[in-house]
Order: sequence, then structure tokens, then C-alpha cells
Amino acid sequence: MIALVFLQSASMQNALCGLLEKLGLFSHVFGAQSVGHCLALAEKHPHSIGFYSVSQSSRDLASRYWLAVGNKDEEALWAFTHNASGFVKSPFEQSQILCAIEHVKTKYHFYERDSQFNSIVKGLCNQFGVSEPALLATLRQQLKKCTQPKVVGIKSENGWCCLNPADIKWIEAAGDYMCVQTLSESFVVRTTLCELLKRLGEQHFKRCNRSVAVNKKHVAHLEQKLNQQRVIMQGGEAFKITHKYYYQFWHAE
Repeated sequence: MIALVFLQSASMQNALCGLLEKLGLFSHVFGAQSVGHCLALAEKHPHSIGFYSVSQSSRDLASRYWLAVGNKDEEALWAFTHNASGFVKSPFEQSQILCAIEHVKTKYHFYERDSQFNSIVKGLCNQFGVSEPALLATLRQQLKKCTQPKVVGIKSENGWCCLNPADIKWIEAAGDYMCVQTLSESFVVRTTLCELLKRLGEQHFKRCNRSVAVNKKHVAHLEQKLNQQRVIMQGGEAFKITHKYYYQFWHAE
């Protein structure tokens, strides 16, 4: 961020520039020496945050985001009627200035987001030869069809985390704990396999034996070896399938 300061009082301007530099929030702090100099700096740095005295000329100097500087309530009212983003009262207090800057940063964030959205909409309208209302109506219809992925909160040894059942490759029991293997890491959860499957949604998983359940989405194929059925995962891992669970879950495969 860049700060642009132009106050009627030179001593006040120097004090404010020094305080802004001390805060370390701005890459540059420019103090303007005249109206012309201020206009030139504002044109060169259109996204700078301006700190201007409350005066009639502020309307001409003001950047998109500017903070009025004064010491009277009437000055604050005047500034806000001329699109000021905040009011900094002298003598300057660090907490007040930080609060005002944070407010401007929030406004800037929303402005940038809206500008990017409008730019994307215009580009898509030109690309597909449709009107903006027609494009927005289509986007709203698509949004209604989209659903957030179902996630389940589990408490592992490292604390709580949220998992999408579709990202779990398999679950393997180890005593009173379950080892939940996802696409990227493993989680150890203290629960039973039946209880965990109930929470995750059993439609995603197939039991192989009393200790293992696998996500059918990540299964490569089945194989039989020495009269023993096995499920082979896409990563090459293999798990035994007992007769009970083979006929219950896998026989139709």
C-alpha cells in the first residue's frame, strides 16, 4: 500500500507522515508540497490511500479511498458527505489511525472483488454473445444445482478435522482405534468401525473383513489367490475379503 498525505498544516503533515512510516503498513509514504504535486502523485498511484485536510479542494484531490484529517465534528460530517472513507482527528492517535486504515482496506477488498467479477462477466458475455442478464440467470441456475460436499468432523489424535468421505481410501481397525487413510494423509480415530461407517455414509464403503472397509471409488479390481478373494486398491494395496463380506458386498462385482 502507498499513503499520500496533503494537509494544510506542514507541521501536522510531517507528524502524520512520520507516524505512518513508523507503523510500517505502507511501502511508501508521500507528502505532497502543493495541490499540483498531490494531483500528480494521485494520478501516478491511483490505488493509494489519501490523507487530506477537510476542505473544498479535497473533492478534487481525493483518491478513490481517502481519509479526511481534521479536528471538528462538522469537518467529519462534511467529509463523509463527500465520500471520505474515514475521519482522522488530530492530535493523532495510533489506534485511531490503524482502525481507519483497516476500514479502508476492507472497502478496497470489496471493490477489487466486484471489479474482478464485473470484468469476468463482461468477458464471458463477449465470448458467448449473450446479454449480461441472460448470463447471470444461467449462473444462478448452475449455482442451485451445485451442492457442497458432505463433510464429517472427526476427532483424531491431533485434534478435530473435517473429512470428505469421497477422499477416504480405506479404514482399518487397530484395537480400539481406526486408521483412516485419505488421499494425502492418515488419521487415527478412537471409535468403532461400525460407528464410523454410519457417520461417513455406508454407501461410499464396502467391508472386506471385520477390520477393514474400503471406499469403492478407490478400488482397482478384485483378485483370487489360493482360494482367497482380495481387493486391490488403485495404489496397489491389497486387503483380504472374508466369505461373509464377499457374499454380502462383493459377489455381484
